[in-house]
Amino acid sequence: MLNRNLSFKKIAGGMVAAGFMFGMGSAHAGSIAATPGSVVTPTITSGALPDTPAAHVDPNTPNSKYSGVVSINIRYDGESYICSGALVGKRQVVSAGHCVDTTGNGTYVDLKKPGTDVRVLFNSNGSYNTNPAANIITATQVAVHKDYQGFNNCPDGSLGCVNDDIAVITLGQDAPDSAKIYKVAVNPINAGTHITMVGYGTSGDGTNGYYISPSFSVKRSGENVVDLIDLDDEQDFEGGNQEVYYADFDGAGRDTFCDLFDVCTPILANDRESGIGGGDSGGPSFVEMYGELMLVANNTFSGRFTSLGYAEGSFGTYFGGIIMGGYKDFLYTATGGKIALVPEPTSVALLGLGALMLGGAARRRKQK
Repeated sequence: MLNRNLSFKKIAGGMVAAGFMFGMGSAHAGSIAATPGSVVTPTITSGALPDTPAAHVDPNTPNSKYSGVVSINIRYDGESYICSGALVGKRQVVSAGHCVDTTGNGTYVDLKKPGTDVRVLFNSNGSYNTNPAANIITATQVAVHKDYQGFNNCPDGSLGCVNDDIAVITLGQDAPDSAKIYKVAVNPINAGTHITMVGYGTSGDGTNGYYISPSFSVKRSGENVVDLIDLDDEQDFEGGNQEVYYADFDGAGRDTFCDLFDVCTPILANDRESGIGGGDSGGPSFVEMYGELMLVANNTFSGRFTSLGYAEGSFGTYFGGIIMGGYKDFLYTATGGKIALVPEPTSVALLGLGALMLGGAARRRKQK
């Protein structure tokens, strides 16, 4: 199995110098924004026919292994948009920081302001479409990691860093009993790790790209394999924890990271290999451990190399998100310890050290 902790920002810089245009996208509300020198696009899609987006739709029933994957409605100043998230405690949901960032630069929704709220929509018992109000719980608190400075913003003020984009949403009441609560895997991961992504966002297929809008009640799942990993951006990607993963959407002879960077991880079957779309932000990437799904990352961005000419969301594009293990202190503190963190199973001696680390107070950015 590959073990490549590579700075994708530095790799991308080299590609630009070689004549490629580098683009990264936020799965934020399905909207499109632009930054100088790059193309920013929206961020579960299917493979090619006979696979279709409909084949990836979850039944939204209590026995679904994705019953704890929620959609999130953020409303402020007349705006209303969608993100995704995963239930990790009776009242705690992990999502993306940029989902509650009103400016893209670290200005968070003010839950005390009239007309502003963050609502979590549960689709775990099949009744959302017939009785939506009974399946919606409003948040009372939102915590974002202290190092998140806005989407794509680096510590030095430059662009190209998607690190630290993680948030915990606290609910005003317990989640429905039908919603599964997920444990969080905090082991380091390697290139070649098989992940399952779940979310409510924009969909389509690898041939045509995006063409299906996000929905608060339509949840899809897909799979991929981690290709690249970034370390801590506050340490210039040279050390610290694993913070960001990247995966490319392979198919139709396209394997972008293998072709461009010689990072050649397995390609999954056509009906399993998937990408993500706008509205999937904050949704989970799962790994299978001890016979159950555990949250290993959230999904926060997608991108493409515009010089290759691939449509947004099609084969040859890529996506990624935030690795939970790099943020275990934040997760423990922001959930008030009401989260199950699963350490590396072979390192019994590390259990005591892990408890000390998790018990340390982590600074939290003041909510505006």
